[in-house]
Amino acid sequence: MRGVVLSIITISTLVTAGEFRYGHGTFSMEGGFLGLSSSIDTDIDSYSLVERHSNIASSNFFYGYDFTWLDSKILKQVQHTYNNLATKANGYMPINGDNSNGSWKIPSMDYRLQGLDANINLGYDFLHKGEGDFLGISLLFGISIPWINNSSSSKSDNNFLNGNGVAPSGDFYKDSKTEILTYKLGPSISFEKNIISDKLSLYGLATYAYQTGDITNDYAKFDGSVNGTYQEYNIGLHYTPFTKNYKLGWFTLSPRIYATLGYKYSKWKVDDMIVNTSGAELDSKIIDPLKTKFSMDSSIGYFGLGYSF
Repeated sequence: MRGVVLSIITISTLVTAGEFRYGHGTFSMEGGFLGLSSSIDTDIDSYSLVERHSNIASSNFFYGYDFTWLDSKILKQVQHTYNNLATKANGYMPINGDNSNGSWKIPSMDYRLQGLDANINLGYDFLHKGEGDFLGISLLFGISIPWINNSSSSKSDNNFLNGNGVAPSGDFYKDSKTEILTYKLGPSISFEKNIISDKLSLYGLATYAYQTGDITNDYAKFDGSVNGTYQEYNIGLHYTPFTKNYKLGWFTLSPRIYATLGYKYSKWKVDDMIVNTSGAELDSKIIDPLKTKFSMDSSIGYFGLGYSF
């Protein structure tokens, strides 16, 4: 029954209001547990279904949602730091019992992020002068379900290599998937201010939330519990070419078609991590030298088209 009710609410919400956005920008990622020794970045596309701000029954209480699908291009990383370390440690990592062939080298890796980021805001306008003119605070409830496909840059280069390009026995770098599931909870502040009558307005949103969840990798058998912070900053222009009001008995319909143009920056930063390996738990403070800290951020410009009744 609960699922039916939620489905009805979702469908009715999408029928009465909604905005579709397409965005393009830059995605960056850094995290030692993926074998990254420095930040890497690439282009990313986003596809969003959004309702920024909708008052409930003409009250100052409001809701908003943002369901975004993210799809990055390939991120490439050559393991410069680890390879330099291996060079300095030459002679301490012999291959097949013979260190004459030089130190081991880690091949470059490719990463691609895809997944869903969903946020819902419930709040109250402590300043409200009408449509397109408000200042409100809200509580964000969110879930992020991205995954990262990892693979060797060269299919013929799936092993650790020594200084002469000779690989030890075994296949250390296979294609794998890193899956992330996190939950977000925290305050947001949002505003909108009319610039030209009721046609053009400036809007903004700022969020700072606690984010917690799990990270797993199927091949490396990596299982980590993470805690961190989520930040989002969103600013844009809202343009409504025309508005009409139709009185139908006890209620009034105000159909609107509008467009938005904006910029959105978001970042997730891991502060603490517990890594589970072979039944043993290791705290991030113990394994910090292994660069287990992790962060992802995106800077996206977007264009949207929406409607409301």
